[in-house]
Amino acid sequence: MRYDEQALKDIAEKYAEVGRIHEQLALRLSSMASNLRDARAKEHLIQGVGRRLSILTRCIQNIFSIFPVGRTEHLAPEELADLDINLHAFLINLAGLLDNLGWAFVFKNDLRGSSKEGKLGKKDIGLFNKKTQSRLPEKLCTYLNTERMKKWYSEYAQNYRDALAHRIPLYVQPFVLNREEEKKYRALEDQIHGLDLSVSANFAIYDQLREKQKELGRASLFFMHSFDEGSHPRLLHAQVIIDYLTVEEILNSFCENMRTKPL
Repeated sequence: MRYDEQALKDIAEKYAEVGRIHEQLALRLSSMASNLRDARAKEHLIQGVGRRLSILTRCIQNIFSIFPVGRTEHLAPEELADLDINLHAFLINLAGLLDNLGWAFVFKNDLRGSSKEGKLGKKDIGLFNKKTQSRLPEKLCTYLNTERMKKWYSEYAQNYRDALAHRIPLYVQPFVLNREEEKKYRALEDQIHGLDLSVSANFAIYDQLREKQKELGRASLFFMHSFDEGSHPRLLHAQVIIDYLTVEEILNSFCENMRTKPL
């Protein structure tokens, strides 16, 4: 699968907005933090959300730099490793940003404490945690529980973050082949496996066969984690842009709906 011309145009236009969005959100976070009395709430907004937002921004820039959206030639192993590193940092900090927002709200409204006091414990805090959501402003809670947002969080953001942190890490597939290319690739692989590499003359043949393999297929646009855990391949460039725009939505909704006292 490749992006069509319209998709390439849309992705390029949205990517061009990333820097502006970052600046706008950073200013909004700074303005909100300046009006907070609780030092811990401020810390979660500036040192938590703000720092993670900068990391998300840089990760997207790195991903698009390493793997331009229109590229078709195979990615080198080093490029694939760098893509994975940036993708890992992106997903972990995306999850952390959502938790930072939950903590900022809880500290701002003095909700941290024991359940006997009617407050929230450590495991109860997070923007998508139901116990935290029960205290959020109604409009913000309603927004977070729209079908679109619930699906994005449960099927993708949480799923991929948990796999990355605890089970199978995310990876960008090295390349994709059509059926005819797959046959040729496997035939070359059989020849490679049949080489006796104790014979020095076969090293040159090995290199030639590997080069022929590299001529087959094209760079893969997809990333995923395990094949056995309900992981569905995601389009790399489109997904990180969607995630970034979703963060923009969430932060704007959070800032607009914050209030002095909890429910």
